[in-house]
Amino acid sequence: MTTDYRSASLWILTLVLGGALASSALATQPPDFRTTAGDYSVYLAVMPTEFITGPKSAPEPGATPFRPAAAKDTHHVMVSIFEYRTGRRLTDAAVDARVAGLGFSGEKKALEPTAVAGAAAFANSFPMIGRGPFRVDVEFRVQGAARAEHATFYFTHPSFEPPAGGSREDRKP
Repeated sequence: MTTDYRSASLWILTLVLGGALASSALATQPPDFRTTAGDYSVYLAVMPTEFITGPKSAPEPGATPFRPAAAKDTHHVMVSIFEYRTGRRLTDAAVDARVAGLGFSGEKKALEPTAVAGAAAFANSFPMIGRGPFRVDVEFRVQGAARAEHATFYFTHPSFEPPAGGSREDRKP
């Protein structure tokens, strides 16, 4: 029996690079989706838009089950902003966000003021096609502030698991 060191080396290199990429992404992402920007704490929440709008209507009999990605992969991005020292929730800021898969420019939108359980937040819907990770750049300007503040989050859909399969050598033609 012979050992193929090339495939073993490739496998180890893949694991090392994958681990490095995963650890760098995890190192930049706070586990509780909270970060600071200047004198403010910023919290991020992401959920499928259907959680807000309700389920889509049932398809007509005989209709194709295909739904465009814009319909099924749209997510509601919400941000809550607090003064770091006092804990006071901001309600009067102008907030924008850009959501994109890594390596892409994405789409920038204004986050509209909204209320969640009576508490002020800023939200809008964005296309988030695929597994991610997605970069969520938030820019906000508080009334009377001299400059805008920036916060960056990285989001990966928690419901996605790595694809089943294994290596190419394991698959039969």
